[in-house]
Amino acid sequence: MSGLASRGRWAAWLAAMLLCMDAQAMMEADKFVGAWRLISAEFRAEDGTLAESPYGAEPEGLLIYDAQGSMSAQLAQKGRKPFAIADRMAGTDDEVRAAFQSYQAYYGRYTVDERAHVVTHTVVQSLLPNWVGTEQRRFYKFKDGRLILRTPPLLIGGRRVVGELVWEKVRLGGPR
Repeated sequence: MSGLASRGRWAAWLAAMLLCMDAQAMMEADKFVGAWRLISAEFRAEDGTLAESPYGAEPEGLLIYDAQGSMSAQLAQKGRKPFAIADRMAGTDDEVRAAFQSYQAYYGRYTVDERAHVVTHTVVQSLLPNWVGTEQRRFYKFKDGRLILRTPPLLIGGRRVVGELVWEKVRLGGPR
C-alpha cells in the first residue's frame, strides 16, 4: 500500500509541477500582448561589426500583439522625406526608393515558444512581398520592462546581419 501511495504522491507532485510550468509559460506569453514602441534597432554583421541600420540612428516603430494571436509591425527611419506631391502613386523613382528603403511594415499571426524563447511572426502581408507567407522567427527576452527581439541572420543591403530591436510597452489612447 505504501508503494501505491508513494506513486500517487509522486504523480500528484509531477502534475502540480507541470501545471506550474504551464502557468509560468502562459504568464510569459501574456507579456507580449499590447503595443510596443521601438527604442533602438542595432544591426551587426556576421563578424560582429556594427552595420548601418535601415531605420537610422533614431528609429521609430510600433509593434502590436493582441490576445487572439494577431500582430502588426511598423518600423521607420525618423524624419522620412515627403514626396514633392502628396500622391503615393506619383512619386519619382528616387522618392519611391527612399520611402521603401526607410520603412518596413507587415502583419499576421504570432506564436510564442516559451521554452526556446522564440516568437514567430507568420506573415500574412508585408511591404516586402518576399515575406508574405513566411515565418519570421525572433529570439526574445524581457528585461527592465522592455521586449528585446533578436533576428536570425537577415540579408539587408547585400550583407548578412543580425538585428537587435528594443521595444518599450506603451498605452494607446490613454493618458501619457
